Amino acid sequence: MSTAFQMKQDEKIVICKNQDVIYDGVYLFTNQRGVHKTALMMPPAVPASWVSRYGSITISQNGKENPNGGMNEEGLVVEQTTLWSTEHLPADDKPTVNELQWIQYMLDTCATVKEVLQAVTTIRIDQTTSKLHYLIADRSGECAIIELLDGQMHIYTDHLSTPVIANTAYLQAVEEMISGDRNWTDRDEYEKNSMERFLTVWERTKKSTLDMNMIDFGFETLKAAKREDTVFSIIYNPGEMEIHAKTSQNDETRIIRMADFDYSNESLAVAADLQLLRASHVQEDFVTYTTEFNHNVVHSFFRDPTLTSIFHWEISDEVIQYLAQYPESFR
Repeated sequence: MSTAFQMKQDEKIVICKNQDVIYDGVYLFTNQRGVHKTALMMPPAVPASWVSRYGSITISQNGKENPNGGMNEEGLVVEQTTLWSTEHLPADDKPTVNELQWIQYMLDTCATVKEVLQAVTTIRIDQTTSKLHYLIADRSGECAIIELLDGQMHIYTDHLSTPVIANTAYLQAVEEMISGDRNWTDRDEYEKNSMERFLTVWERTKKSTLDMNMIDFGFETLKAAKREDTVFSIIYNPGEMEIHAKTSQNDETRIIRMADFDYSNESLAVAADLQLLRASHVQEDFVTYTTEFNHNVVHSFFRDPTLTSIFHWEISDEVIQYLAQYPESFR
């Protein structure tokens, strides 16, 4: 499910996210500049290929290069939440990526929201396992929400009354907020909960003031919109180039500073288990990235008994190993 939103006060900007899912594994990865990548796609789709221009830190639950969200060294943030009404664009001759690698592609190649909006016209999302919509923001304060509905791309940028995404189509949610209609008793529990979280964020962000601590207020708002299955709450601060995080197993705020890591392609990528990250030893708790580390992440996700019972996955050990080794295919 999940909830994501941007808040701005004067020149201060934060992007906040609750990740709601019944699986508590969550990991951080650094991603280097100057790496030639090819999307993991099966024929007949044409995989996109690109070279990463910017380093980034991404958050993932199912392996490196398939992030839930992240921020790059230019301060671009890309996040997402589930949107079951998503209907992707029809097949054409554009190169393709999956719905999570789309996030990595944008962080690798774009520095601003404007560049993302140019990039979305050059690639297509295909071979998906989830239906998502996206919130993109940069350090200048620009923000966009991108949805794929009825086989068309919908982009919301100008005068976003409230840059919030839950699990309802953005325009529908905003229209209900403006109308004042709060009667969702006829909705199923999923849609009702989505609108309740949207309303919570909508009302709280309109009460923010210039003298408040944006990080504290962001976490308070995330707490107000929290679900029982919220695995982590994260706040991106592109102005200070920091990521603040809390998890289901550790409510202590951990601060990951972008400047503490080397993103050059001569350096080795690093990774960390966010659940185990200690506030007093953040940088030291990162380890050199290895295929073995990634295999543990991928295996834990696709062999989780609860997720398997829900999604009825039948994924072989060979496929899990292939997914774990996928980043080794890069130059």
